[in-house]
Order: sequence, then structure tokens, then C-alpha cells
Amino acid sequence: MVGKILRIDLGTKEILVENIDLEDELKYLGGAGIAAAIFTREVSASIDPFDGENLLIFSVGPFCGTAVPFCGRHFVMAKSPLTKIIGEASSGGFFGKELKSAGFDIVIVKGKSEKPVYLWIQDEKVEILDAAELWGKGTQESETQIKSILGDDKIRVSTIGPAGENLVKFACIINDKNHAAGRCGMGAVMGSKKLKAIAVRGTGRAVKNEGVLEATKKINELLKESALAIVMADSGTPVHLDSMASVGDVILKNYTIGRWTGVKKIGAKAMNARGEVKKHACFNCSIACRGYLEYNGEWVTRPEYETLGMLGSNLLVDNLEALIKWNLLVNDLGMDSISLGATLGCFLETIDRELMDIDISHLGFSKDQIWGAIKPIEKLIQMIAYREGIGEELSNGVKAFCSKNKLPDELSMHGKGLEIPAHEPRANNLSALDYATTSRGAYHCYEPMHISSYMNLKKEINVTNVPRFSKGEDVADAVKKIQDASEAYSACGGCIFGFWFLNELTPWVDAFNAITGQTYSVKHWVEAGENIFNMKRIYNLKCGNTRADDTYGSRFFTPLTKGGARNNIPPLDDLLQKYYKLRGWDTEGRPKD
Repeated sequence: MVGKILRIDLGTKEILVENIDLEDELKYLGGAGIAAAIFTREVSASIDPFDGENLLIFSVGPFCGTAVPFCGRHFVMAKSPLTKIIGEASSGGFFGKELKSAGFDIVIVKGKSEKPVYLWIQDEKVEILDAAELWGKGTQESETQIKSILGDDKIRVSTIGPAGENLVKFACIINDKNHAAGRCGMGAVMGSKKLKAIAVRGTGRAVKNEGVLEATKKINELLKESALAIVMADSGTPVHLDSMASVGDVILKNYTIGRWTGVKKIGAKAMNARGEVKKHACFNCSIACRGYLEYNGEWVTRPEYETLGMLGSNLLVDNLEALIKWNLLVNDLGMDSISLGATLGCFLETIDRELMDIDISHLGFSKDQIWGAIKPIEKLIQMIAYREGIGEELSNGVKAFCSKNKLPDELSMHGKGLEIPAHEPRANNLSALDYATTSRGAYHCYEPMHISSYMNLKKEINVTNVPRFSKGEDVADAVKKIQDASEAYSACGGCIFGFWFLNELTPWVDAFNAITGQTYSVKHWVEAGENIFNMKRIYNLKCGNTRADDTYGSRFFTPLTKGGARNNIPPLDDLLQKYYKLRGWDTEGRPKD
């Protein structure tokens, strides 16, 4: 590994470079794992997320920039303004690789600038530059302007939009114009520091040796056997709307119904029927799950499943053109489409049920046109980003909105304050337990639900098929093992899709050892992931989380009557006790010292 940490204090303008602590490297593998160790040591659990002492940490793992497939990922961590616990997000594209090439595994931003600034990292040269001309601009124009100012089109940029500047609590960070470090409000933390962007240009070379090439060869061979990889290469994440609606996994009308025919109008099949979709890949990825399509005479990024689900089927919007437009708009404003869609869904249900005394006509809604009302919803998106009118309340997320307005408990759907993604927890008991226990809140990317479809299996740690409505220890065992192995893999810097595609862990461990010179076994590698998971859990407990926070909302304890998830209520209390026991935690979910 490069083994370098860049520390920047925006208050004092101090810039320091230091080596990664060897003990951290041995215990937490790299990247996001070491970032978590630094964060939990240095950020007080009692601190306000918008305090200058909150650290905003960008990290890349050992895989990043090498020949290992799916290695273009970077990770962002800070205390979340949305959840008030440890916050995490990750993103693909090319920014992570560029940061690695510039010589840094970790960039730590502390303090607050008095005026808007951006960072310019050019190999070992680091500058804090004025961003007054960029403040107020969208992410697209900001990136273009930074490249123009610095005179290099090959620069990679991570930037916030107006939502981050305005401290919308689910604001995200956009890199390479189309990739989002989406969840937990990392863009709001960046905005609170008056940090508009980070621009990076690096010329360094990654580790390349026989061991890396052998592991890469094995990974590529296994990819050819992966049904999930083949499907993702063909249609990308939007295919989930076509393939999983029948089993009830797709969010519909704020999780209140089990069937909706409009799903067929917004999935991968509909997109492909609309016209050509050009494939697009992140750094060193052979799958190229992302796509571009033509819109208003330009080739633009295709909406991903979570955006199509949260802003489409969740709001009963079956207009694909509107969803393509909103995807571009939300990226430019810099908001997490998952939390945004959940918050909008909560609001639409609130006004539909007349639970608030509010004049909906000035927003463009009428009693007969709430769900699927395109123009009013688009207006709300803008209002949230700029915290205007009712957008001020909605900008704080579902939990805060429901609490302030004393709304019925079933509307407050979140895990530890983080809104529920576009996968129905009643459709798979593994998903339900996973949502309830992940460190950042209701997070979907471990995706143990794939196990029920004979994918994301892991032979070395005995993760085998588990039926989706199983209620036994097999659910808790599979969720725990996938979480631990996913944490280890993420610390190495890989895209989680690559982790899903392979039913083996050994090639990843072999790649890690070849890059770092370590001699980890699969067992010890997964144990390192468990160490990271427990470390985050302990921090969250210090923040005030308890066993009562290991849930996702009362709505999911009432069964749906139609669709593929009908009649199932995940037995969460029983699964939690099994899960705690397997983790070696006490009955209140506290790790033992």
C-alpha cells in the first residue's frame, strides 16, 4: 500500500502528511477499515455533526488502482447529521484511483473555513483554493469550471451541490459528474466546512506483481460463471425492477401496496425499448453496469435501480422521461435519491391522508392528484435542496419530519435515522435483519437477500442458500458472515458488486496479500471485518444507540395482502437474539470487551 494519510485543517490551513499506523494496517486491513479506526478514536460520540471537530474522511483501499477488478471505489466517513451516529458512503468512477495515484490512501478534513474553498491535490502538492465563484453552482458546472480553472481535463473532482451548501441532511457528494457517495449526509458535512470540492491529479503507479495478476486471473474466471454478473453486464441495476417485482422486493407507494403495473414502464426493458443504451464502466471494471442514454439531444447517465425505485415506483411515477430528468437534477443538486425518495413518499402519504394542516394547492397538488403528480414532486425536489417552504422540514429526513409533525408511527420508516432503501424488508428476512443491524442504519449494499437466489454465497465460511422466509438461525448466521466479509472486502477497496458476483473469498484474500505483503488466511481476513463491524457498533452505542434502535419501522410488522411479500412479517425480535448470540454480544446487543 501507499500508506500515506493527508490531514487538512480548514480552520488553521495546516496541511500534514503522515504514515498509516502499522497496528491499524495489520488489524483493519486498509482504506475504510483504517478510516473507521481513526474516526472512532478522534471524533467524540457527543459531538455535533456540523462541529468543525467532526472529521470528514476520504479513503481508498489496497485494491484501488491495481489490476484487481472492481477497484475504482472510494469511501467517505463522518459523523452523520441525519443519523447522529457513524456515517458512511462510497462511490465508484475514477476519483478513488486518482487519489491513490496522487499518493494518498486517506484524506482527513477537519475544521471549518470562513469562506468557500476547494482542495487541489496534485501528487504531493496540496493547496487550499478559493471557491467563491463555485459556491451556489450545481455539481456539473462546478466540476467543469474547476477543470477549466486548473487547465487539465484529466483532473478528477468530488463536489457538493446546493443541497450540501444548504446543509440538507441527506446531501451527497458527486464525483466524475455521475457517481454519488450518497448516504448519510456526507455532502452536508462537507458543506458545513465550506468545502465545495476536492480536485485530484496523480501520476503514481499501483502495485503490480505475479501474485496480483494470478488473483486477478482467478477472479475473471469466476466472473464468467456468475449469473448475477452476466445479468448486470447486460442490463445494469435497473433490471431489478423487471426481475424482483414479482417476489415483492420493489418499493411501492411508500411500502403500502404489493403490486403496481407501472413497474413495467420504468425498468431495464422499458429503457432498452426506448432507445440505445451505451455501457459505461468505472475504473478497471469489465462488467460496465452503468449506462448512458439519449435525452434532449445529449447522452446522459441512466438512472440506477435505487433512484428508479425511490422516485418512481415509491411515488407511483411511471413516466420514464421524468425519472431520467430527475436523476440528472438530483445529481446536480447533490442529494441522496434514496433518502430523498423516502422523504417525498412520507410527505405524499401525509397529505393524501390529510395528516397535516397544509395548503397543497400552492405546491401544485390536488386531492385527486398526489401520487404520480410529476410537476409538484419536481417542485418539492427543488424546495428541499434550497430549504424553501415545506422543503425546510423535509430537508431533515423522515425521522425528524415525522417527529416534528407528530405523524403516525408507521410513517417513520428508517433504521437508526437512515431511510429505508428500495428493497422491501418483508420480501426477505435476511434483508430485514440486515437493515436492523448495519452500523450506518438501513443500508442495502451487503445484500444478503441474494443468498436466497443462490448468489452471494461464500463457500469458505459456509454461506449457503437460505430461503427468504426462513426464521431460523440460518438467517442470523448468513447475515453476520456476509456483514463481516463485506466489511473486510470494503476495507480492501472493492466495489460491493464484485463481492456479490463471486461465491468465493480466497481470490480477494490472495489479491490483498499480494498487494500488501501480508499473509492473511480467509478466516483471519473475515475476522478483521468483524473487528471493524464491532468497532462501529461500540461507537454507535456511545452515541446513544440501544437495542431499541435495531429496527426499521412499525409498518413492516403489518403484512401486505398482495404481491410476492404478502403475509410475511419478519420475526425480528427472535432473529436479533440469535444474531446477538452469534456475534458474542449480550442480550441488549452490546459487544463484550
